[in-house]
Amino acid sequence: MFIRTGGVVAAGFLLTPLLACGEDPVRTTIAVSHSSTDDTATIQVSGLEKPLVVLHITDAHISVADRREAQYQRYASRMDNAYGKEREHWRTKKKTTTATHFLDLLASAKDRNVDLIALTGDIINNPSQSSAQFISKALKETGIRWLYIAGNHDWHYEGMAGSDDALRRTWTHESLLPLHPGQNPLCYAVRIGGINFVALDNSTYQVTVEQLAFYEKEIVRGLPTVLLLHIPLYTPANAGKHVSDSCGHPSWGWETDRNFAIERRERWPKSGNLQSTTEFVQRVRKTGNLVAVLAGHTHKARTDKLSDSAVQYVAQATCDGGSRLITFAPLASDKK
Repeated sequence: MFIRTGGVVAAGFLLTPLLACGEDPVRTTIAVSHSSTDDTATIQVSGLEKPLVVLHITDAHISVADRREAQYQRYASRMDNAYGKEREHWRTKKKTTTATHFLDLLASAKDRNVDLIALTGDIINNPSQSSAQFISKALKETGIRWLYIAGNHDWHYEGMAGSDDALRRTWTHESLLPLHPGQNPLCYAVRIGGINFVALDNSTYQVTVEQLAFYEKEIVRGLPTVLLLHIPLYTPANAGKHVSDSCGHPSWGWETDRNFAIERRERWPKSGNLQSTTEFVQRVRKTGNLVAVLAGHTHKARTDKLSDSAVQYVAQATCDGGSRLITFAPLASDKK
């Protein structure tokens, strides 16, 4: 397998076939072939009957406020101002608002034969009801199915009293439910076109015992699985300059929290990662039927090899016009 961050890259490999029925699906590997550029990917998966096209959108950072948000302006102002000006498209260099970048991508979805829109968090800058409703309305108007998982900004009003877990519960219920039609916002799974899409909210950098158990329940189905997260999973190769770039980083905790003051939130705990978070990251790397992880958070496109079958695709931020068009296709060797 060959993967390189940045530029137009061919990243391809062929993996071993699915093992016999009855073997542990966690150790079972599905035959997969990956190739990608900074804004596309083709993932050939053994056993698929027809292609499935997914538009991966992340980190749009949209603010749409009306009079309902006046009382929360003191909590929203920093992020609203940070993304309120026109931003340059990462490829075309054309400047426009974050909302227009987002709407332009949605408008192109039908022309690109998109079957599913996957949104992996920080779609809005804070949990204003008007922002969430703007996103929900725009998605409904496409007529295309979507899956959404929250990012750390979607539910966070900066400086508001309360723990991250409590604020996430409150503002998910108050504002974000329209983006989760009929789904558990913390973890849910949807099977589309022979692929099991599993969405877990790791926007606090942690994965709970309940979320870990849900993941384990889903992977034993043995289906080709795609995991949707906001914060990319840690691997030694993608650790980056900052602990905040990944979920499950061994150094995550009180001493390495650089942004709690500017984001006006509780500081990461001295105890570090939950055991369930560490176990989840390890479990993912041993899941043979996992074919991809879709994530955002870092605003830069990259690919990370997670295991013999799975690649983690981090998309360029939509606030800068970025996305990734992913085609899941039948494996070429299946046709022979």
